[in-house]
Amino acid sequence: MSILRQEDPVTNPPKERSLDFRIFKDLDIPEMSIAAGQLVLAEGSTGSAMYIIRNGSVAVRVNGATIEEIGEGGIFGEMAIIEQSTRSAEILALTDVTVVMLDEKKFLQLVAKVPHFSVMVMRTLARRIRKMNAKS
Repeated sequence: MSILRQEDPVTNPPKERSLDFRIFKDLDIPEMSIAAGQLVLAEGSTGSAMYIIRNGSVAVRVNGATIEEIGEGGIFGEMAIIEQSTRSAEILALTDVTVVMLDEKKFLQLVAKVPHFSVMVMRTLARRIRKMNAKS
């Protein structure tokens, strides 16, 4: 099973394809609803989970400045799964948002079921690192 839905390359160029949420079907992974304007994650807080946006959008902010907006199928908080340290940014809900929350155990279960999911996370990290390096 592919974890990404195929989009029409004419109307939606292949920059990032949407995540197919059926990959979570048998893993008993909770969803959370977050109201627009609510702080989802605080910069500097301890993190132990990552999030995948099912619908809505969030802003990633560092020192109060928005550095990225993430929408449906996007992820945030992934660094907490990898290095289990404090959050490097705050996340603010721009709209009402529904997210799927993965702690390390659920992340590992998902990667065992759908190994390509880890590649998606690595690609997201690589893209963000390149973007930050370009600003330096």
